[in-house]
Amino acid sequence: MKSVQDFDPEGFRAAYEELGLTQLDVANAIGVSPGTVGRWVRRRGAPSPRLFAAIAEKVGIPRSRMLRPLAEDADLAVLRTRAGLRQEDVAERLGVQASDVSEIELGAGRVRDEWVTTLSALYDVSVDQLAAAVEATATRWRASFDAKQRGVAPGR
Repeated sequence: MKSVQDFDPEGFRAAYEELGLTQLDVANAIGVSPGTVGRWVRRRGAPSPRLFAAIAEKVGIPRSRMLRPLAEDADLAVLRTRAGLRQEDVAERLGVQASDVSEIELGAGRVRDEWVTTLSALYDVSVDQLAAAVEATATRWRASFDAKQRGVAPGR
């Protein structure tokens, strides 16, 4: 996942305008072009987890102001990007390879019990929300696997 899925352009714009900032100010603070920030505001994309984290850190906009409410069916990748983290960041905190995090987010790997507290804190969600995301990830994997077994494209 290359961008923050739950990014809220209206919340983002309102937050930087309340700070008295322009798109140019935000762009300069995080090292992108003003056109990039403009595309985010016009719903033509969303920041990557790295840039999302930079907005929160360097511009001072709380992540919660730039996100839509967490969907009930949010999966692990959504939780990670909402936290402004890359798979490499999570892997480092868990002491595993980024490919292990990728497998977990695809539903092919399993979240170990000893990771639950760390992931809950990293993603700033409750243990119950993390468990729901694990289940949503597994459900999507099973649906994709079953579709492949039947020779049908996933989602159809």
